[in-house]
Amino acid sequence: MPLRAVIKAGGSKGVSRDAVADLVAQVARQDEIVLVHGASAETDRLGEALGVAQEQITSPSGHVSRRTDRRTLEVFALAALGVENFQYVEKLQQRGIDAVGLSGLSGRLLVAKKKDVRAVRDGKTMILRDDYTGTVEAVNLPLLTQLIGPGRVPVVAPLALSTENEALNVDGDRVAARIAAAIDADALLILTNVPGLLRDVNDPDSLVAETTIAEAEGLAQGRMKKKILAAREALDAGVEEVVIRSATGDPSVRTVIRA
Repeated sequence: MPLRAVIKAGGSKGVSRDAVADLVAQVARQDEIVLVHGASAETDRLGEALGVAQEQITSPSGHVSRRTDRRTLEVFALAALGVENFQYVEKLQQRGIDAVGLSGLSGRLLVAKKKDVRAVRDGKTMILRDDYTGTVEAVNLPLLTQLIGPGRVPVVAPLALSTENEALNVDGDRVAARIAAAIDADALLILTNVPGLLRDVNDPDSLVAETTIAEAEGLAQGRMKKKILAAREALDAGVEEVVIRSATGDPSVRTVIRA
């Protein structure tokens, strides 16, 4: 019986699309795989090329993120669908896998609730009414399951449709967790540009090889916090394990997280 897994490929610099495609193609010949990908580095590149300034905002808790106004959303969609999704589908087809390119807008695959985004400016907290980010609340499972099978891989870009039928940018790690929960996946694999969860972000030798979600939450710093949040959401939904590792290099160098 084939295993089911969701693979999330990070969109940051240092994540090799060829390495991701090699892995997906290897396992998708016998197992049921969904690939979710990010597009952060490509969004930065295209934004600069198109002259669209990328504004960083700081939340009341101190978290810094990209502001997604309508123009930035369009640049993100161009990066996610026009470059990342296109390239992953092409590379998987070259490796003999029938890849199907999608975004969460396709067939209402992902439905999300628009966030009330708060930002601190000049010492004051305000709500950004023109921010197009959201949190996925529903996955169109009947549509997705039609596209899953050995040798066939849905490739999902992290865009969703809001409950008001607007396009939204949604976090790729959490999208992967929601899809893993929806398809009753055995595992969630998060491929990134670091070896895994580190006790010290400046020391790659401080890798945590195996841990519980409770310990991982205490250790996570910076961008890893979102990945650990996604791990919790997957594990809480019944996914057996979450693996975080580099997209390249030795696959045994990794962090395995269980409930």
